[in-house]
Amino acid sequence: MLKAAIYCRVSTDAQELEQQKNTCIKYCEMKEYEYTIYTETMSSTKERPVFQEAMRQCLARHFKVLLVFRFDRAWRSSRQFIMDFDALRNQDINIVSVMEGLDTTTPMGKAMATILVALAELERVNISQATKHRLQALKNMGKKLGRPKGSKDKGPRPKTGYLLREANKRGRRKPLEIKEEAKNEI
Repeated sequence: MLKAAIYCRVSTDAQELEQQKNTCIKYCEMKEYEYTIYTETMSSTKERPVFQEAMRQCLARHFKVLLVFRFDRAWRSSRQFIMDFDALRNQDINIVSVMEGLDTTTPMGKAMATILVALAELERVNISQATKHRLQALKNMGKKLGRPKGSKDKGPRPKTGYLLREANKRGRRKPLEIKEEAKNEI
C-alpha cells in the first residue's frame, strides 16, 4: 500500500480546511493509500514550515505521493514548483493534484502542472501589483494609510520610539543618545 502526504493550506483563519481535507482523504481511500495530513494556515509564499516538513518527510522516503488539493495551495512560484518537482521525482515520489486531476509521472502531466503553477504565480504578482497601485492612488488623493496616530496609544507617540525599540533589539540597555541636529530630521 502506498503512503501519501496530504498537504492542505488556507490563507486565513476565516477559511475552512475541511473541504480540502475531505476531498484529499476520499481520493486516498479510492486509491487505497495510507495517508498523513499536513495542514497550514499561512498566506506567505516564502516560509511555510508545515509544507517544508511534508517535503522533508517525502524526501526522506516516508511517502511515495505528495497529494495536494490544487497546485496553487502548495506552489505559487513556477520556479519553486520545478525545483520541488525535480527533487521529488529524483526520489521516485509522485505529485498528485486532486482537483486538477494531473498525474506528474507523464510528460504532459508535468507540462500542465508547470503551466498551472505559472498561472498561480501570475495571479499572485497581479494581485500584489494591483494592491500597490491602489495604495499609491490613495496616497496621491491625500489619504493617510495605516493606523491613525495615537489611536491605540494612551498619549502621543514619542518621535524617538522607533530608534529606542531598534536599540533595545540590538541589545543596548540604555536609551540612544540623539544628537541635536539629528532630532530635527526625525
